[in-house]
Amino acid sequence: MTDPQNVHYLRREAPILSAPVELKKACRNTRLNASAQELFARWPNLRESSQRLTSLLTLHYPDPRKEGESLLVNCLASGFVEADKAIRKNNDDIAEQKAFIGRVSEELVHCLELTLMMKVKGSWTPHDVITHGYLDEIVNASMSEELSWVEKPQAAFNSPSAKVLCASRVFTMKELKLAGLI
Repeated sequence: MTDPQNVHYLRREAPILSAPVELKKACRNTRLNASAQELFARWPNLRESSQRLTSLLTLHYPDPRKEGESLLVNCLASGFVEADKAIRKNNDDIAEQKAFIGRVSEELVHCLELTLMMKVKGSWTPHDVITHGYLDEIVNASMSEELSWVEKPQAAFNSPSAKVLCASRVFTMKELKLAGLI
């Protein structure tokens, strides 16, 4: 395959930092860092899930709906806003968790709107977000030279189970059940 038409390009110049460090950066970029700190203080499991989300997407995964923006940052921001609304409305910790998990899952499915292409040994090959490794591992692996996101939805994008497929890469079964996703 020749050089694809790019939505976003990432050259392997420096490794991606650890998920906790990248998550801190993403939370700052949401401009909702106080909400993030409160949520994660009450629910350490949601911090762990958010770290998996950070490993899956990294700050580099573009949001196909908003040019120049990070899907990770937008997933987290939407989750923090929904969790905050739920806790203020119901003063219910369980509703807060459900809101965060549900909203992040709704946003995360948009990663399937793009096809991630990896350049390895001069050839471009597609990467399936659902079945292959986390993006931070791919970027830090010595085999990938460049990454590019192409405006081509993955087959799973139109599937009724797309949200659950994506969410299962981030959240535990217990969290998915709590949010009513399974």
